[in-house]
Amino acid sequence: MTEAWAENREDYALRPVPSSYQKWSVSSLFGVMFGITTAMFFFSWGGTLVHAYGTVNLVIGLVIATVIVGALAYLWTSAASRSGLGSDLLTRGAGFGFLGSTVTSLIFAVNSLLFFAFEGSIMANAVMAEWPSVPPWVVYTVAGAIFIPLTWYGLRLVNILMWVTLPVFAVFMVLTIWHAARTPVDVGFWSYRPAAGADPAAGPPVLQLLAAAFGVAGTIPVAADFGRFIPARRRRLGSFVVGPVFAAVTFLGPTLLGAWLSLRFGETDPGKYLPGVFGVWGVLFVVTTQLRINLSNAYSGSLQFAGFFCRIFGVTPGRHWFVVLTVVLGTALMFGDLYSRLNAVLTFGGVFMLAWIACVVSDMTINKRLLKLSPPEFEYRRSRLPAFNPVGLGAIAGALVVSAPPAFGLFGPLGMTLAPFIAAAVGFVLVPVIALATRGRTYTVPSTAEEVTDLVTCVVCSEQHASEDFVSCPFHRGSVCSVCCAAERSCRSLCKKSPVALERTPA
Repeated sequence: MTEAWAENREDYALRPVPSSYQKWSVSSLFGVMFGITTAMFFFSWGGTLVHAYGTVNLVIGLVIATVIVGALAYLWTSAASRSGLGSDLLTRGAGFGFLGSTVTSLIFAVNSLLFFAFEGSIMANAVMAEWPSVPPWVVYTVAGAIFIPLTWYGLRLVNILMWVTLPVFAVFMVLTIWHAARTPVDVGFWSYRPAAGADPAAGPPVLQLLAAAFGVAGTIPVAADFGRFIPARRRRLGSFVVGPVFAAVTFLGPTLLGAWLSLRFGETDPGKYLPGVFGVWGVLFVVTTQLRINLSNAYSGSLQFAGFFCRIFGVTPGRHWFVVLTVVLGTALMFGDLYSRLNAVLTFGGVFMLAWIACVVSDMTINKRLLKLSPPEFEYRRSRLPAFNPVGLGAIAGALVVSAPPAFGLFGPLGMTLAPFIAAAVGFVLVPVIALATRGRTYTVPSTAEEVTDLVTCVVCSEQHASEDFVSCPFHRGSVCSVCCAAERSCRSLCKKSPVALERTPA
C-alpha cells in the first residue's frame, strides 16, 4: 500500500521511470494526450486565428505546424521512452548540466502556468456568462483551486479522469456541431477572409500564423513527460502516436473545428457561446472539458517545479506539493487577463520554448549521433554532470539574446513574427558549434561515486528504487539515489573533487 501511494504521489518526478513501471499502454497515454487535444483552448485559438488570417491561411499554417511539431515530439518522446527520463532529466544530459537545466525547467513551468491560466479563464467565462452576478474573483479562485485535489495523486488519476469525462465531451460535441450546422449564417467557411486582413508589415499571413502556432510547442516536452511511461519495446509506435498523430489530431481537429464554430456562432470564446446555446448544460460541457486539460497543465507544472526546487534549494517534499504552487500561480495569472492577448502571448512564449526545444533536438541529432561529441546516453545524475554545461546554456543564451529584442518589438511587427524562428535557428546551430569548440569535454565530469548494480536501498531516505538510479557515495559512504544526491547540500560535490576510500554497503 505504501509503495502504491509513493508511486501515485511522486510519479517519478525527479528520477527515471524504471522499466518495471513502464507498462502504460499506448492507448492509455494517448487518452491522456487526447485530453489536451480536446481542450477548449484549441477551439478558441482556432476561432481567433481564422478571424485574423482567414481559412486558407489557417489550413496551410496548421498543416506545416503539424509536420514540424509532430516530428519534434517524436524525437523527444522516443528518447524519453528509451531512457525513462522526462523532459527535465533529458535536458540535463543534452548539454545543459545539472544546475543549468533549471533554466529550462522555469521556461517549461511558466509555459504550463500560461496555459493553465488560458484554460481556467475559458472555464470562468462560461460560469460568468450563465451567472453574471457571481464575482469574478470567486469564479477564478474556485476554477483554480479545484485542481489541487484532482492532480494530487499524479498520472494514474489524470488518466482515469480523462477517460471518464470523454463520453460527456463526445455527446456535447456532437450536439454542438449539430446546433451550429442548423444556425443560419452569411459566411462561407472555406472562402472566409477577414475584412481587415493580417497586418502586412508583420510578414505573410502564414508566417504570422506559424509564429503563433509555435507558441503551443509546449506539447512537445509534455509528450516526453507522458511518453517516458511507454515500454521501450513499443517506443516507435508509442512515439508516433503521442507525437505526429497527436499533433495532427490537435491542429487539424479541434483547432479547425473551433474556427468553423466561431464563424457559425460569431464568437471566438466557447466559454461564451456554449452557455448561450445550451444554458447550464453548456457550462457543464465547458467545465468538464477544462477539467481534462488543466489536469495536464497542473501535472506538468508540478514536475518542473519539483525538479527546480530540488536542485536549487535542496527541497524534496514530493511532486504533489508543487501542484499547490502551480495552481496558485496559474490562478494568479487568470486575474491578469492574459487570455485577451492570446496570440501575442503565444508568439512571445514560443521564443523561449523553441530555443530550448531546438537546443535539445540539436544535441540529440547532431552531437550524439553525427558528431559523437555528446555521450550516447542521457546522463542525469549529479555525480556525473557538471553544474553548468556551456554547450546548451551558451546556445540558449545566444538564441535568446538574438531573438528577445525582436520579440519585444524592437524591430517592428516583422521582427516579432520572426523572433520564434530566429530563436530556434540560432539555438540549433550554436549547440554543435560550442560542442566542437569544447571538443565535447563539458558533458560529464570525473567522479569517485561508483556505479551500483546490486544495492537498491538508499542510505539517506531508505526508499527502494531501480539500481540504475543509484551511485555509491563517498560522502554518505553508501548507496544514494539520484533525488537524495540532487538535494544534498553539505557534501559540496565531494565525489567530483578527490578520490575517497569507499566502505561498500553489503548487499
